[in-house]
Amino acid sequence: MPLNSYDLSAGLFIRGLTNLKAQLTKAEDHAAASGRDEAALLDARLAEEGLVRGAAGNAPMDLHMYTLAAQVHWAAEGARLAMAQLLGAPSVPAANDARSFANLHQRLDATIAYLREIASGDLEAGLEREIVIEHRRGSMRSKGSQFLIAFAIPHFFYHVTAAYGILRNQGVQLTMGDFLGNWGTR
Repeated sequence: MPLNSYDLSAGLFIRGLTNLKAQLTKAEDHAAASGRDEAALLDARLAEEGLVRGAAGNAPMDLHMYTLAAQVHWAAEGARLAMAQLLGAPSVPAANDARSFANLHQRLDATIAYLREIASGDLEAGLEREIVIEHRRGSMRSKGSQFLIAFAIPHFFYHVTAAYGILRNQGVQLTMGDFLGNWGTR
């Protein structure tokens, strides 16, 4: 079966979000077994906020890292917003207000449901669409295919990987298999 734009976008996002849901379930179990407060785990970061010296001791760098809850939020929102861009649909980021594992599971379930409803043919047209991303330093323009490959997929995996790293750092027993799902070695 040849690959298509759905497999390489929505399908990839569904798989990553499904694996992230399984990781969050393990995190819930870890919190319950260790007596750890759920809020503390959701607020955990890979690094403490603050300033650190950059490479070779040059100027300090801002070391702002999102919490676990925010990483999960932006993995889901990144996937949803990327698909909206490719479909040419207006979309506004949802509030980053999840305060429990149940909230995060609901957000992931809603995003997965949205992604499953997308028609493959609609995405094919989106690969040729001009995408404009506005950000604080200006705007970026690209074809949908370049947007997907150069921004949407790396952005998604940045947040999924950061969430995985936070969970591992907090003692949740995760393996490569938990990240890769049924392709991983367990």
